[in-house]
Amino acid sequence: MIWSIFSSAKRYPAVAVGKEDGFVDLAFTISTAKKYQSGAFEIEVKGKLEGANVGFAIELLPSWEATPIEGVANFYWGEAFFKSTGVESEAFISALADLYGATISHIVIPDKVYAKVVGLDCNPEQLETTPCRMKFFFNSDGAEELYSEVFINVDLAANMLQFNEKDVGYRAPLLRSLMR
Repeated sequence: MIWSIFSSAKRYPAVAVGKEDGFVDLAFTISTAKKYQSGAFEIEVKGKLEGANVGFAIELLPSWEATPIEGVANFYWGEAFFKSTGVESEAFISALADLYGATISHIVIPDKVYAKVVGLDCNPEQLETTPCRMKFFFNSDGAEELYSEVFINVDLAANMLQFNEKDVGYRAPLLRSLMR
């Protein structure tokens, strides 16, 4: 019995929860990170959040387009998927809803949810050597009640992925986007 408790703690390290200025920010330990021959990069996280084993993956697609912003830096535009890892992702959505103060019933998560992404002064194709702060845009071409944004920051050297709230007004649309 003791072995299974310690084994679970290693596979599901605690997710750090920050609540500053009314925002909910989460810091996960990266479980796996791999680059495919296609150039796509997948990062999976697992952790213990709100007493549940949670997890999800993001897949950053290849081909990022640099857009210089005069006097500031380069933004890199591309695409990604938020990917379900099964019951862990259902538990993540449930825990996220609790943290957001939302009530949801009957969680159904698709295998993957498309997002437009911008690397903020970082090129997501260089994740192996450089940390990257990104903004994910869900349903940017769809209905307004589904449009949402979230910051996802990845630092492979630190073995960390942050899932940071952009705006409290995006809470309900983000939950709806991840469950459709």
